[in-house]
Amino acid sequence: MENTAPFLTIKQAAQQVNKSEQTIRRLVKQHAKTSHIQVEQTPKGNTYLISQVFLAQQYPSAAETLPALIEPAQVPDLAQLQQQLAERDQTIQQLQHRLLEQNDVLNALTSQVNSQRIGRIEELLLSQNEQLGELQKRLPEPGEALLALPAPEPAKRGLWQRLFGK
Repeated sequence: MENTAPFLTIKQAAQQVNKSEQTIRRLVKQHAKTSHIQVEQTPKGNTYLISQVFLAQQYPSAAETLPALIEPAQVPDLAQLQQQLAERDQTIQQLQHRLLEQNDVLNALTSQVNSQRIGRIEELLLSQNEQLGELQKRLPEPGEALLALPAPEPAKRGLWQRLFGK
């Protein structure tokens, strides 16, 4: 006995029940050997088809379950909750805007502090270069340095050299 219900591809089934393709693939894998799943051979490999009736049994549509979730007495509460949610969304947007403004101020201050530090470092480098220049002026010229050195003392003669005159 063959099931005559129309079959859908995994992609079509996922769109119909508003689930991910991976969720439908898991369902197909669990029920692969049942009459609810068919396998078609294609040049690219196997294509799995799932019965619409089985799919409806596994995932009742949201439209059918929604009226059972909300009772008429809850409608005013729902409207109030939606209004509170809208107010909170607005508050969140304001806070995000303030946060962006504070980040801009913080970035400006950080940039200013870094500029001051760089200026101070440049001043220190200049003063060190001046000190280095003054020290270099104090050094004698290379030729003068040799003349200013005292003559080296003759090496001391050892005992054997003194005895034998070598």
